[in-house]
Amino acid sequence: MASARLVRSCCVLVLLFFAMPGVAQETPAPDAKAWLAQHNAEAVRVNQTAMGILFGWAVLNIGTGVAGHFASEGETRAFFQANAAWNVVNLVIAGLGYHGQATADPASWDLARSLSEGQRMEKVLLLNAGLDVGYIAFGGFLWERGMRKDSERLRGWGKSVLVQGAFLLVFDGVLTFLNAKLNGELTARLVPAPDGVGLMLTWP
Repeated sequence: MASARLVRSCCVLVLLFFAMPGVAQETPAPDAKAWLAQHNAEAVRVNQTAMGILFGWAVLNIGTGVAGHFASEGETRAFFQANAAWNVVNLVIAGLGYHGQATADPASWDLARSLSEGQRMEKVLLLNAGLDVGYIAFGGFLWERGMRKDSERLRGWGKSVLVQGAFLLVFDGVLTFLNAKLNGELTARLVPAPDGVGLMLTWP
């Protein structure tokens, strides 16, 4: 089915796109402060890239959805309609997210802010992944109900929600993994402060 091939292809692109970042900068930082700034810049870059991918996915689905609406009918038309409507929301989320990452100043973050930002992002992504599972379940429900009611519209909507939920689950899963990896690299360098109060970044 064309929709299944589309989501598989886009999921592969997500995996490849996310796999590319991190290899570029292997030059050791001269001290803990510079390392932290580099770490924060990498985290922002990964998340900004992710928002760019989500934005592209939204534009692709809105464009094909509008075209599909006029070029098809029945179940297929409902599928394209739902894709376009769903991705209007994705477009807004991606645009706001990209702007937030683009205007961030990671070089100014201290250790506490760096830890807080990393943990917050992980929690948001885990929540999103849970919602994605719900989307997939709801899509399956709509599809099954459309089969029972012999409703082309419900079947088309159900397939659309399944495709969108599956893409978002892969997207959020990969992004969660990358953020957890970055957070792990940071926490691995933490040691108790000399006075025993709080934590500090050790180097090297």
